[in-house]
Amino acid sequence: MNNNIGFIEFISSWNYSSLFFYFLIITFLVYLIGSLKLLAISKNNKQLLKFYRGLLGYMLLIFSLSGPLSAFEDTFWIHMIQHLILIMLVPPLILSGLFFSANLWFFPRIIRVGIADFIRPQKPFRKILNLITSPRFGLIFYIISLWTWHLPIFFNYALNYSLVHNFEHLSFLLSGVLFWWPVIGLSIGAKKISIPMRIVYLLLAVTPTAVVAAFITLADSVIYGEDIPRLLNISAIEDQKIGGLIMWIPGNTIFIATLTVLFFKWSYNQSKESRKYKG
Repeated sequence: MNNNIGFIEFISSWNYSSLFFYFLIITFLVYLIGSLKLLAISKNNKQLLKFYRGLLGYMLLIFSLSGPLSAFEDTFWIHMIQHLILIMLVPPLILSGLFFSANLWFFPRIIRVGIADFIRPQKPFRKILNLITSPRFGLIFYIISLWTWHLPIFFNYALNYSLVHNFEHLSFLLSGVLFWWPVIGLSIGAKKISIPMRIVYLLLAVTPTAVVAAFITLADSVIYGEDIPRLLNISAIEDQKIGGLIMWIPGNTIFIATLTVLFFKWSYNQSKESRKYKG
């Protein structure tokens, strides 16, 4: 009986009336159907692994924006978990999945041909895409988005107005996609940058993120939503400090973990080249 009540409460906590919910479900179905069509003609295990990565990314996206987290997103530390998912987890998973090819294969052949013509290298769309997915643009947009939305005036506006709140989430998701694009690399847009450049690129993002997190964690007064209800009845200042720590530690841990993997990959490649040269 208790399990049934828990399940009902879990289902009812989903935000089906959210502006994003039906759009997210549609984009998820487009990815799913397109991926299945693509996998039906491909026997490559790497494609299947990419499919699962993208699938996990879409599921996390729907869960964070319309799932149980959205029912308590006025609580600051829950809001920070949402931001972490939208910027640090969803974009690299989706981009390293079948993001472009699956969405293309969803459409019939005649439309795919038209899309392919529209995104040819000499077309204006491709030039704009190359620009906005470049490392410089992605890094600057990420920092501006992060700092702007954590200014108390804008963050509190997002708490009070659902339209602003939805735009905030969209900004974080877009900044995450553009930030991770040159790190992951797709068949269109900016090319994947070299490992040393990826290390520098990620290092440049660590400090701005840590500065914002430190500002929130070490603040002596409540700067975000003084009168909103808090999950678990914690105080507003405790809520704020927990949110700052979530942004500071798990957020930068993802950066550091990625940097560590890239460094060892680069070190291995250098050693391999050195052995080849000596041989």
